[in-house]
Amino acid sequence: MGFFATFWTWLNGQLSDYVGSNAARVAQALEPAIVTLGTVYVMVWGYLHLTGRIDEPFGAGLKRLVTLAVVLGGALHLWFYNSVIVDTFYRAPTQLAAALVGSPDPVSTIDAIWDRGGAVADYLWNSRGFLGSGPAFALAGAIVWTLMGLLCVYTMFLIALSSIALAVLLALGPLFMTLLLFEGTRRFFEAWLAQLANYALITILTVLTAALLLQVVESFAAQTAARGNAITTVDALNMVLIAVLVFLLMRQVMPIAAALAGGMALSSFGTVSRFVTWGLRQGTRTSFESGRFIAKQLATLTARPREARAIEATVARTF
Repeated sequence: MGFFATFWTWLNGQLSDYVGSNAARVAQALEPAIVTLGTVYVMVWGYLHLTGRIDEPFGAGLKRLVTLAVVLGGALHLWFYNSVIVDTFYRAPTQLAAALVGSPDPVSTIDAIWDRGGAVADYLWNSRGFLGSGPAFALAGAIVWTLMGLLCVYTMFLIALSSIALAVLLALGPLFMTLLLFEGTRRFFEAWLAQLANYALITILTVLTAALLLQVVESFAAQTAARGNAITTVDALNMVLIAVLVFLLMRQVMPIAAALAGGMALSSFGTVSRFVTWGLRQGTRTSFESGRFIAKQLATLTARPREARAIEATVARTF
């Protein structure tokens, strides 16, 4: 087993139970805050209902009950969290990419490129004394080692980054699911979904691109390494040029994934610009501060009707 395959096996072992165990810990730690936010959510709903701020009580009430059930069930008890969200964003991209390319992962190809590129560099390095061209062959060997290593490390970086980022984001899922309760904080949940889509696309695009392009580099490296001591600097140069070209193409994976995830978030998850503007102007408030603010203003409604109407409008826009 090569170096990159060993690292990939170790990383998968570390991440296998990471999402489930850490998501449960996050849900347990946030349970008091989630219950408090759910209570505030119900209080504000009742206040808006009593003051006639809700035009369709049945429809709005049903929607709020479903939202509350999803948040409490998903964030506290992790209902369908592992079987739906984790499988969709963490396991499904890898399985889809493997089905498309017909191979579990491109890590074996990365190891093959590194081994054969290293063999070419070793031939050049050991030929540095031939025909008085020592420095030129030594420099060529060092360049081959550097550029082939750069291509392999960057490809492995993309694969590992997507897996680690998805695991960390999914472990924090209960926190972002709680933010679905209020319109002003719902944008953070949408941003979380957009990031999940971004790194899932990085996984798919990296595997597909690597399967398409790394085979070319592997072929050049195998042909060059097969020449043995008869290798020339031109042979090594051809291999280095194709490695640099593939590296530049691999550099486009992350921008493409970010553009696709941004467009997906804009079209599928809805725009919340009006709530973002209000949130930036007003600032963030904790759930306890919101509860004290509402209780204080409710006590003075009968004496200050004009201010009460302003509060009602603000609460309606917020929740």
